[in-house]
Amino acid sequence: MPATMITDRLLVTDHSHWDYYIKPQELIDGGVTDVILKAGSGLGVDPRFQKNGEEVAKHSQYLRLHAYWWDDPLVSANAQADFAGRTLTSSGLPVLSLWGDQEQWWSDWNKWLAARAGKLAWKDVPVFKPLPLDSHCKAFAEALVKVWPVTGLYTGRGFITSYAPTMKNWLGNYKIWFAAWGRQPPIATKMTWQELRTKWLPDYDPIFRDTGIVKENIVGHQFTGDKCILPGSYQDILGLKRKPLDVSVFQRSFMESLGEVSPGEPIEQPEGLNPNPAGTPYIFLGAHLWVRNLPNEATARLIDSLTKDQRVVVLEIQGEWARLEQPAGWVRLGWLTKL
Repeated sequence: MPATMITDRLLVTDHSHWDYYIKPQELIDGGVTDVILKAGSGLGVDPRFQKNGEEVAKHSQYLRLHAYWWDDPLVSANAQADFAGRTLTSSGLPVLSLWGDQEQWWSDWNKWLAARAGKLAWKDVPVFKPLPLDSHCKAFAEALVKVWPVTGLYTGRGFITSYAPTMKNWLGNYKIWFAAWGRQPPIATKMTWQELRTKWLPDYDPIFRDTGIVKENIVGHQFTGDKCILPGSYQDILGLKRKPLDVSVFQRSFMESLGEVSPGEPIEQPEGLNPNPAGTPYIFLGAHLWVRNLPNEATARLIDSLTKDQRVVVLEIQGEWARLEQPAGWVRLGWLTKL
């Protein structure tokens, strides 16, 4: 298969309330390493986010969990981002990254739904004007960065070039999960995960010209939209009727840098107590490290995070854990390097 910009691929699925029942083990058996759940939209929480998230979290040794938020331009960008951040924090789920889903061009949900149902011509669905839509999308992207440690944007070339072409002036600043369905079954088709890998993995790069997106920032490629009926996601609580899946490939190095460790890899514990005194400066050399409100993983909440080359001051050491001055909270001491 020809090489693409996603050179070392991981299989990733995304799910919303339409996926009523997820069987994580079937996803794992199929080679999926990461799951992205819709957390909500506007100022509402997706009704299956918590339940599906808890199911995925039970298999966190093998499945990393991420979330996306549908950006509704009818709702304040800042209010949405703040609500999204609070939703993820209050869920208690180990969400590693949050993606803003930017693809809504219509300004009236009732008329859009009527058009979807064939009761209204699509030309009669009102469309946002390009500059206000661009302004909203930019504001939401900027706000999202402030509420969650690792963020990116999900979008497609058609949305950008058709409805908000001036997005190209700022999209280059963000990691991108790109929708480009260049090769997929013509109709929803039942298949195994092996058949997906053999027949339908993308052998092309998504076209991103005129979008302002930087090639190196495209870390994910959603290559099928509700066309592949695969084991792992179901429309009913009994798990009898499979739900067609959206499937993506992501860059391995990006996804594996988000967690403190890779799936299935044990955390390396520091040997013995650290003799360094409180108040000693340290540096975090990894990509991302959660800060917790308590020195444990069982009951602690995720309250902040460290990023690459961030310097901190350790105020207290309790066994494997270090209490930081700023951001105030606890991290595993073994991930810090003494300066």
